[in-house]
Amino acid sequence: MLAVLAVSDKRNIGTLAAGLLRLGWDVVATEGTQRLLAGAGHSVGRVADLAGAPTLLGGRVKTLTLSVMGGILARDTPSDLAEIAAYDITRIDLVCCNYYLLPEAEPDLDFAAFREKIDVGGPAMLRGAAKNCEHVVPLSDPDDYAEILELLERGGGAPAAVPPARRLALAEKAFAISAAYDESVRALFRA
Repeated sequence: MLAVLAVSDKRNIGTLAAGLLRLGWDVVATEGTQRLLAGAGHSVGRVADLAGAPTLLGGRVKTLTLSVMGGILARDTPSDLAEIAAYDITRIDLVCCNYYLLPEAEPDLDFAAFREKIDVGGPAMLRGAAKNCEHVVPLSDPDDYAEILELLERGGGAPAAVPPARRLALAEKAFAISAAYDESVRALFRA
């Protein structure tokens, strides 16, 4: 079982990581999240190692890789299983992601600085997990971590312990957050 953590809002992330690790999950995280968790004593891997590529272009490319997106979008079909085996892709069972914070809209907004804050990989991962919520638990809200950990603990750590109805609710929340984020970006382009 593999979880990918990539969060801007670090609330409750240490509790989530510790709980997943205690349940026997492998956990990887993007740089800032990984440093925070490692500093707190949690043995968490790096997304770059899973991706098989370093973070590129000043941090703009971390998770948009065949290994990460393929691991999120893979299903239990014979063709998917054959393809991920052929490319040595590890299935991802849980994606915990929230996006970079955007600046406030203001008349003298520095467009170049704002543009660098637009998250691309996070929304792609979270939307992929939400799209494939039958196979991946999509987490976007730190207030949901405790409940999901409790479900996993009651189910012996297996991802299937998160019921389909709850996965659908998490997916709906992820798409709502993504839509609101995109609207915020759009509004800043008009500022």
